[in-house]
Amino acid sequence: MRRQCADAIEGNRPYVWDEADQWQPLWDDVRRLAELNLASPQTLPTHFLGAVVIQAQGAATGTLPARNVIDGQQRLTTLQLLMDAAGAVLEDAGHDALALQLEGLTRRTSSRGMAPASSCGTPTATGTHSTR
Repeated sequence: MRRQCADAIEGNRPYVWDEADQWQPLWDDVRRLAELNLASPQTLPTHFLGAVVIQAQGAATGTLPARNVIDGQQRLTTLQLLMDAAGAVLEDAGHDALALQLEGLTRRTSSRGMAPASSCGTPTATGTHSTR
């Protein structure tokens, strides 16, 4: 198990986003878009979050293609954490179906539909994160 964790974090860099410089501006953008959508549901407000650079990897026929994230790891990690937190709030409020939709976006599931157990500690934003 320790070797798997070491392999999983090899080549990673730590998650470095902080509240003042990154989280608050992102949250302000999310709130602004949500408020625009609530005020005028027929319009679809847009926001450019920034580029994400990925590198394709070879995949066997019949499997999902894997990609390495070259740039954008911090943003993707932050958005995943935001969706996970939103899912927890929805679940606490009794909106289980909506919470499950977000869980599908934030948790990798095994072939049996169960999230695999992790013992690798805190999340990091990787330089070559497989997005299978």
